[in-house]
Amino acid sequence: MSTATRMMFTVFTPTHNRAHTLHRPFESLQVQTFRDFEWLVIDDGSSDHTHQLLDEWKKRASFPIRYIRQDHSGKHVAHNRAVREARGKFFLILDSDDACTPWALERMAFHWNEIPSSERAIYSGVSGLCSDQHGKVIGDPFPPDDPTPHERRYIYRVRGEKWGSEMTEIVRRFPFPEIRGTQFVPEAVAWLAMAKTYKTRCVNEIFRIYYIEDGKTGTTLSRKRSLRDNARGHLHYFIWLLNNDLGYFRHSPLPFLKAASMAPVVGLFANQRLSSTLRSLQSVWAKALVLSALPISLLLYIFDRLYTHLFEAPQADNRL
Repeated sequence: MSTATRMMFTVFTPTHNRAHTLHRPFESLQVQTFRDFEWLVIDDGSSDHTHQLLDEWKKRASFPIRYIRQDHSGKHVAHNRAVREARGKFFLILDSDDACTPWALERMAFHWNEIPSSERAIYSGVSGLCSDQHGKVIGDPFPPDDPTPHERRYIYRVRGEKWGSEMTEIVRRFPFPEIRGTQFVPEAVAWLAMAKTYKTRCVNEIFRIYYIEDGKTGTTLSRKRSLRDNARGHLHYFIWLLNNDLGYFRHSPLPFLKAASMAPVVGLFANQRLSSTLRSLQSVWAKALVLSALPISLLLYIFDRLYTHLFEAPQADNRL
């Protein structure tokens, strides 16, 4: 980490060929009512004019901008780099095709300061709601009394986009695994690991604007097109879920049934035999769940092969 003077927030934006949408986070940060922050942009090997945009914005921005370029490695690698580089007390991810409300940082700071100092040790940060670009809230509101992320996910089954900030020193202790052969690792791997120790102050206020039309199309850092894309990253996540959270099966079985069905399939695409996948599972219950879901796994595998044959191969020919 840099020895430069710390500030309240580091707003991190990972980007890959998103010069046409990067104006959204930039313009929303320009009008923040809270000014103690930096914008850290990690460029994951873009081939468009992202660099020129950032050079221009640095000259007229009302806040510090840092731009770092890396070889195309994926959002998870960019995230780990950003956490190491962050100068803010709090760290938050603002995607390259999204924006935030003008009061987002101010309200996050307010709600953090509202937590009694005697209780802050068990909190990692503050999280709020998202809306689309038309102001419609996306997903469910938070239940009261700051339930843990696991309770929100499995017991209350809160769905939809959420957004907030976490203490940088805590995020540093839960890096994404940098797995070879993949450019995507599901974000839940890091956040659910953190949630085993820390709670989040949950507020039903809109902090993030999530564009849902053509803004979500095109090339993104985390985009996946079929089961075989970034199979190693998905395999890591499904194994992690079955090894760490299976105790919540009775409250919310569907995530674990999905993991059990998908693990053998992405394992095959990652050149891992079923026997190796089973050995990576720590409990007999996880192994039994995967074995019982094998008929579904076979159907998923067949469907993916058909999909690849019918749709992806012609598209590949058209790109030549």
